[in-house]
Amino acid sequence: MCFKNLPIEFDEGGVATLRGGIPDPYSVTVSKPDAGLSNDEQREQIERLVASNGHVHEMNMDPVTRVAGAIAVNIAANLEDGTYLDARSQATLFRGYEVILMGRDPRDAIFVSSRACGVCGGVHAHCSAYAIEMAMGIETPPLGTVVRNLGEAAEMGYDNPLHLYLLAGPDYSEIVVKATNPEIWKKAKRWLCPGVEHHGFRTMADLMTALNPLTGALYREGLDFTRLAREM
Repeated sequence: MCFKNLPIEFDEGGVATLRGGIPDPYSVTVSKPDAGLSNDEQREQIERLVASNGHVHEMNMDPVTRVAGAIAVNIAANLEDGTYLDARSQATLFRGYEVILMGRDPRDAIFVSSRACGVCGGVHAHCSAYAIEMAMGIETPPLGTVVRNLGEAAEMGYDNPLHLYLLAGPDYSEIVVKATNPEIWKKAKRWLCPGVEHHGFRTMADLMTALNPLTGALYREGLDFTRLAREM
């Protein structure tokens, strides 16, 4: 097993450990993809811009929540002209699929990986099946591909309302905004929503009320849609 970008190494017994000599192995600054300039050149360029121009700022968001995992985002932006100089995202949580699956029946990958994440299990199962087929030189029959695509469509019908209404939506709900940013709630009651003839929400406050956990109309609708997609 070979990790080219992760700070992980295995001993003779197959036990995985973090590679030494890396002060912050989970930082987005540890491993960056090449993009014309080398990592050092990009870093020096951004530091020069930050030092010489007060409009250039760097932001490091770690962790980014509501993604059913751990993600770090590093951004350098020019706030004067509204442009981004650099933007990188990195998954910082090592879930250990590879370690769990070492020495097991290859078919176990489909079931183990799909249960390691509580949100997008179907995608992990699909990728595991593809990996097994590529490793063993198996060609998927056309009807098998059609069935998998139907499963992916159901997975998308699950993931989208799950994130929008159940995970991220409550952050913008009436209950949360009233408690954390009451001044925004006052504006929301006056802000008219475009497209009211399509969705039925006259003001932004109406929309935020519908996102209230357990009681909001959109929250409950999200529960119904995710249940239907899971049944598919």
